[in-house]
Amino acid sequence: MRILAASDIHLGRRPRHGNSGHDSWDLVVNKALELAVDVLVLAGDVIEHERAWLSVYAPLVNGLRRLGEANIRVIAVAGNHDWEVFSRLTAEAEQIKILGLGGTWESCDVEGVRFVGWSFARSHHEQNPFTTFSAVGDDCPLSLGLLHTDFGASASRYAPTTAQDYDASGVGLWVLGHIHAGGPVADGSAFYCGSPYALDSGEGGPHGAWLIEDASPLMWKEPCFIPLSPVRYEEVALTVTDLDEIEEIRSALRKSARAVADGLDWEGELYLTIRFVGSLAVGLSLSEVMGSPEEEVSFPAKDGITCYVQRSFSDQTTPAIDLAQLESGSGADSQLARLLSDEQL
Repeated sequence: MRILAASDIHLGRRPRHGNSGHDSWDLVVNKALELAVDVLVLAGDVIEHERAWLSVYAPLVNGLRRLGEANIRVIAVAGNHDWEVFSRLTAEAEQIKILGLGGTWESCDVEGVRFVGWSFARSHHEQNPFTTFSAVGDDCPLSLGLLHTDFGASASRYAPTTAQDYDASGVGLWVLGHIHAGGPVADGSAFYCGSPYALDSGEGGPHGAWLIEDASPLMWKEPCFIPLSPVRYEEVALTVTDLDEIEEIRSALRKSARAVADGLDWEGELYLTIRFVGSLAVGLSLSEVMGSPEEEVSFPAKDGITCYVQRSFSDQTTPAIDLAQLESGSGADSQLARLLSDEQL
């Protein structure tokens, strides 16, 4: 079986560098069709909020229709953002199966695989959902769990869970939503999908969906990440020590930007946030280096990548000290400067 897994699509929320509030959903649907998967699983927060329902209804249902026409099943759980909307969607769209509505555990079987999931019944849930979890049973040897959760949190308003919960569940693999950065947790027995589209500069790194395939009737292959987002955000630490002119810093900035782009096996729009570190020469202004905060500057990069440096930046520099100038004074700091100079001789 081939399964595409995604979460935190947030239909109705337009990405900072996106065209519409359904860009993420379109990417996921198109990839599921391209890969001809058997099932698309969605681990919550598919929709941004109840208020977005009217604006996202048409693209959501149209995507479900296209998937249904390709015989791709859609199985989901509700998160803290879409718990109200999903209860309504069940009655209006037969192409999607939503597990565990109302805050209960529920399962369904598809072609020898048992899908088990739990959904939010309200916008917050402080209890661990596994306190009411029951064994999946031995009659279906391959299972996949779906959950929207705050993993590793001892206390949380978003269904906190622990690594022990997944280890003891008896489920072969868990697909998680809520955290927008994807990757494995719980020693690989679960993984966060992350958001498929980088929604803003706080969502750095790659974003996409995951392909899950069975290695045998008893176990899953390691999930394979598939980049989808045409936008990527990265932070660059730029050391300004010994750079005494504005143009020297700008030259180093351009070099660092190109180096980041050259190191990526990816195509799209790359947005860089600069974090300045080191000692800043006296009289230099980082604001002057970066220019107007309302503008983004593009730099040449390798084919397939358009690189932008965002004008907002982080200043973690310390002022450079001019010992020669301090030595000419008479205060305690001048005496210290003269001592330091003597030690360097």
